[in-house]
Amino acid sequence: MSEKWIQISAALFLAIIIFSVNVDGYDLWPPDEPRYALVAREMMDSGDYFLPRVNNEAYKEKPPFLFWAIAACSTLTGEVGPLSARIPSIVSALVILFFTALLARRLFSSQVALWSVLILMTTQRFWWNARFGQIDMLLTACLTAGLYVYYRWEQSRRILWLFLFYLAITAGLYAKGPGVMVFPVLFVLSRSWHSPRWRQHWAGLIVGGMFCVLLYALWAVPAHLAFAREMESAASTVLGGNLFRQTLGRFFLGLSHAQWPWYYLTTLPVDWLPWSLFFPWVARWVWVRRKDTPSVSFLLSWIVPAFIFFSIAIGKRGVYLLPLFPALSVFFAVTLLEFMDNPSAVWRRRLAWVYSLFFAVIALTPVVLTFTAYKDSWSLGMVPLILAACFCAVTLIPFSRNNEMPHLHGQIFASFLLLYLFIAVLILPLVNEHKSARPFCTPVAEMADKGVDFDLFSVGFAREEYVFYSRHFFKELHTEPIPFQDGWDISPLEWLKLQKKLSRSMVKEVRRVELEDVGRIQTEELEALQAALHRALEKEDCPLALAEEFQEGLERENALLFEAFDSERPTFLYVQEHDWRWIFAVHPDVRNALLLSRANVGSRHVLLFANPAGAQLFNSLTKKRASLRTRQLSMLPEK
Repeated sequence: MSEKWIQISAALFLAIIIFSVNVDGYDLWPPDEPRYALVAREMMDSGDYFLPRVNNEAYKEKPPFLFWAIAACSTLTGEVGPLSARIPSIVSALVILFFTALLARRLFSSQVALWSVLILMTTQRFWWNARFGQIDMLLTACLTAGLYVYYRWEQSRRILWLFLFYLAITAGLYAKGPGVMVFPVLFVLSRSWHSPRWRQHWAGLIVGGMFCVLLYALWAVPAHLAFAREMESAASTVLGGNLFRQTLGRFFLGLSHAQWPWYYLTTLPVDWLPWSLFFPWVARWVWVRRKDTPSVSFLLSWIVPAFIFFSIAIGKRGVYLLPLFPALSVFFAVTLLEFMDNPSAVWRRRLAWVYSLFFAVIALTPVVLTFTAYKDSWSLGMVPLILAACFCAVTLIPFSRNNEMPHLHGQIFASFLLLYLFIAVLILPLVNEHKSARPFCTPVAEMADKGVDFDLFSVGFAREEYVFYSRHFFKELHTEPIPFQDGWDISPLEWLKLQKKLSRSMVKEVRRVELEDVGRIQTEELEALQAALHRALEKEDCPLALAEEFQEGLERENALLFEAFDSERPTFLYVQEHDWRWIFAVHPDVRNALLLSRANVGSRHVLLFANPAGAQLFNSLTKKRASLRTRQLSMLPEK
């Protein structure tokens, strides 16, 4: 093994450390981690690995590759949890680094391969997604492997490499669905656009694309047939609706995550920290060599068409560009090595001052925290972070004008490596206290684990983290549009938009009403809530009869909840405080709803209500838990 490959192996070992240290030291965080872990757990509990489910309902949004991977890891760890949910992302990140090194070595040199790995593993977005149980890292691993084998095909023209390319794309389809075809199609078209044999390339693309789609259809078609049977709908409607939502709907209609065209110009500098300050030099280096360097042309064919496509698309998320990061890291590595060899050290010293200032701000942040509303978050555990940030700040300062900062890139790498370690060990567990739903859901989970039979409702939000940590399915209310009666001159889309406007107005008005105790709303407060609700429904520009029909629809759906609350069966309810305000105003005779607990979970102020049977069950288990805790403390030896 050559010296450079020994160094690359050492870099991969460092990557394992910064990706995995304390990776199970904090809970699963929304929006994606609890959902995907829940799908894997329901697969394991039911034994059905073919049809993904969430909250015991068909989950058509994503294919099963990641869920299978999480389930496989969970058989090793013993349960579906933070560790098993994140292992696939860690392994995928290592696969990406490995193929990036292989590609960079063939395109440029072993030195570029080493620094491509070092830069990519310390890029903020890549580091975070390597530790996050999400699909995009798995997808990027498939596409990066495909990019490498396609280059091997171009060099050798061996059909095996082309077969492996489309096999990697098929794996990407099983990871995220039909939208993945954007990357290979744009890439192959770009590579063959000026080729004299473009017809052969395009014909090969059609055949290869059909091969990928056919392999994907082996799961997608039977799965959607089964979904259609469950939903009592036509299979073509289910399959077509899902394909539309995941492709045209997501990219061009903005059904989710709608953003402006310049969105990625604002996110990439943050996603590429700490290396984003080198963007001007990278852009200049690439522009100068865009035509006369085949290696540059190859990488640009992967980056530019996809970047333009996703910029034009209305639906955008930062992770959508993650498959471009390996190719970008190669550009950064080449540019950075030339930058460090440049005899002029003026800009190196200037950049060193910028990075030093950044770490000085990191060191001061915990101190400033003590003077804000988050002062309770301060702990002595932050002291090592402060000292480490101070150390990095000092070592990056060029103390003389003669200092050429020959090792600036190494200092940046080492500093952020240290920073990521401290964030993983100290900061993420601290954030977890404010972000995780697990403590709030623990009492319900304990009842579920004991086999107690009860009903659980959720009003206004369908958050999979509550299902996951409650270990119990819940019945969702007010998450689907309210159907309207025939005879109105209004389209379903206009009715949906009107409902959203009315809902926002309703929440806004009832929030303004001051309540002494949301769990014990008094008569005067109820009248104020009802007046606020009436103002909200009158404020929006819609016929009064439609507003009344909207309110009647709310009452009909609430009736399912209150019927359960009036029964002798233990029943519990998760609801946000602002939703409980209008629910109580619409249906004030729910006097038997007892508030058991409340908590701030992320930006949500959530409440747990129960009917009298549920409250009695909850309190009995709480007393048993407190009694057990007292006995455990009494058995401790006296100091």
